[in-house]
Amino acid sequence: MPAVDSKIAHQDFNEARKLGERAFELLLEHSIAPTPQHYAVAYLYAAGTHAELRAEIDQRLQSGRALDAFLLAELHERHIAVDPYKNLRGVGGDLKQLVEQLANSVGEAGEGAAAFGRELEASLNHLDGATAADAVEAVVVRLADATRDVVRSNERLQQQLHDTLEETETLRSELEQQRRAALLDPLTGLLNRRGMDAQFDELMAIDSGEPLSVLMVDIDHFKRINDTYGHALGDAVIRNVAEVIRKCLRGADHAVRYGGEEFIVLLPRTPEDAALHLAETIRTRIQSLRLVRKRDNFMLEPFTASLGVATRARDDTRETLLQRVDSALYASKGAGRNRVTVGAAQFVSH
Repeated sequence: MPAVDSKIAHQDFNEARKLGERAFELLLEHSIAPTPQHYAVAYLYAAGTHAELRAEIDQRLQSGRALDAFLLAELHERHIAVDPYKNLRGVGGDLKQLVEQLANSVGEAGEGAAAFGRELEASLNHLDGATAADAVEAVVVRLADATRDVVRSNERLQQQLHDTLEETETLRSELEQQRRAALLDPLTGLLNRRGMDAQFDELMAIDSGEPLSVLMVDIDHFKRINDTYGHALGDAVIRNVAEVIRKCLRGADHAVRYGGEEFIVLLPRTPEDAALHLAETIRTRIQSLRLVRKRDNFMLEPFTASLGVATRARDDTRETLLQRVDSALYASKGAGRNRVTVGAAQFVSH
C-alpha cells in the first residue's frame, strides 16, 4: 500500500473528525455511496494533501459537473490504491520457479558431462598397455554404460528445454494479458485513463506536422437514465455507446472511457473537418440506438449525446488540448445538448 501522508497520519481527533464530516458531506451532496474507496478519495480531497487528486476534482466541479462513483473509483485506483500491475507478481513467481528448474537441469547435465569426461580419461588409462581381450571388453562396457548415462541426461535436458519454452510462451501470454487488462475499462473494453495517458503522451510527442484531433463524448441526462431505469440498464447504455464509438474508428484511433458517462477519442492524422464529420456520425448513431431489455422486452426511451471537438494547435500541451475539447463539449451541453461543438484554438505567445 502507498505510504500514508504524514500530515494525515499525525492529525488529532478533532481535526480528523472535521475532515471526515466534510468528506461525508461531499459524498452526500453528489449522491455517492460512502464506501471505503469513495470515502478515502473524499477524505484526501477534504484534507488537501494530495495536489493532483484535488486538482482533478476541482476541475470537474468548476466545469459544473457532478462527481460520480466511477470518477472516485478511478481516482482511487490512480492515486491511492496499490500498483495496478500487482497481479504480475504471480507471473514473476512462476517465472522464477521455471528458471530454477531449468538451472537445476542444466547443472545436472553439466555434472553428467563432467562424469563422462572422467570416465573417458579412466578408460584411456585402462587401455594403455591393455592387450587382453577381456580387459578391452571391460573398457568397452564401461564406455557404453557411461555413454548411455550422458545420452539419457541430455535427453532429459532437451525435454526440459522444450517444456521450458512452452511454459515461457504461456507466461509471456499471461503477462501480456494482465498488462493489457490494467489499461482497459472492464465494462466497455475501451482504454481507461491509465491506458489513455500512454497513448496520448506518445501522440503529443510526435512532431510530424500531421494533425491530431480529440473528441469528447458525454451521454446526455445519464443520471436520469440511471435513476429511472437502474444501474443495469445504465451500464447497458454505456456499453452500447462504447460500441458505437468503437465501430466508427480506424485502426490508429483510440477510444477511452474517460468518466462515468464520458468518452474521449484520440484521432491521429485527422484534421478538424474530418474529426467534426466523425463526431456527427457518432452523435447520430447514438441518437438512433434503441435498447430493449431482454427479460421483459421493455424498450428504453431514446437518448442522445453531446460532443466536443478540438484539434491540436501549435502551442498545445496535452492539458490545454483536453481543456479545449472539454470546453467545447460543455458548450454543446449549454446550447441544448445533442450537438457537436468545435473548440477554438488558443495560441500562447512566447
